[in-house]
Amino acid sequence: MKFNKMVILVLKWFIYILGGVLILVFISLQAYKAYLKSSTKIKTPNGISSMEKVILGDLEQWVFIRSMDTSNPVLIFLHGWPCEPALGMSSSRNLDKELIKHFTVVHWDQLGAGKSFNNNIPNSSMSMERWVEDCNELINYLRNRFNSQKVFLVGHSGGTILGLKIAQKYPEKIAAYVGIAQILNNHEQQAISYNYILQKATDKGNQKTIDKIKEIGPPPYSNPKKELEKAKYIIKNGNFIRNEVVKNMGIIALSYLSSPEYTIKEGFQTLSGKGLIFTLDARYHEIIKMDLTNEVRSLEVPVYFFQGKYDMITPTSQIEDYYQKLKASHG
Repeated sequence: MKFNKMVILVLKWFIYILGGVLILVFISLQAYKAYLKSSTKIKTPNGISSMEKVILGDLEQWVFIRSMDTSNPVLIFLHGWPCEPALGMSSSRNLDKELIKHFTVVHWDQLGAGKSFNNNIPNSSMSMERWVEDCNELINYLRNRFNSQKVFLVGHSGGTILGLKIAQKYPEKIAAYVGIAQILNNHEQQAISYNYILQKATDKGNQKTIDKIKEIGPPPYSNPKKELEKAKYIIKNGNFIRNEVVKNMGIIALSYLSSPEYTIKEGFQTLSGKGLIFTLDARYHEIIKMDLTNEVRSLEVPVYFFQGKYDMITPTSQIEDYYQKLKASHG
């Protein structure tokens, strides 16, 4: 009996302490959000810092616009995907302080990502064709609003698919396209990274890792699960993020919770990967068939690629080959 009372007492204290820690974390997050919002406030006469709801493809989506001067050229950042808005809206106050001096920077949480995710999004709205037209509608809205004939597009990871497609389809609206960690042909890139990480494990004599990678198997994959499993080994080997401090993406992902632009619910929802899973399920059949190396052989806009030396999620060797063959008017 005494033992049971002791267990109950310990559990009560554990719950009290846990509750206290959670309250402290919540208060700290709210305090940090208030500090970040205040310390990054734009005070210039013609500046802007605005979170806005826009209707694209008849569905509500969100953009975050910041600039020291709205007469600056418009730059749209297309975050990675499937619907993983890392380095996008939630990170903008920490990462864009130089860009907003020269551009009107627009972060768009694409349908299914961050603030633009909800449980009522129809699967039919998640096709690549609709994705491209959502972006085109956003471009038209921003061109009209800021009286700008053309906009700059900067795509990161999955966002580079959209960027390259837009640059090809609507060159008259694009001042220049910048691809960071460009995705071109999912099957080829997966094959290169699979062979690389298997060889690395073999060189290290790590039989356990070799067996696990072989269990995943080479592409093509019928579902995204194996692709994501393989990516974990690439990340562990330092072929995604080289910096040890942020190797597990934890610091970047924490921005979902600390961003003044996200509610606590939106932050946890994004952190849990609900939008990522939803989008992968809706688009994966299109991803595995995609081949931009053949689809986009020429562009009528300036184009620039930035690739990581050690990147094996989007292998640099494939981008170098594509760049040499691409016919572009500038860049």
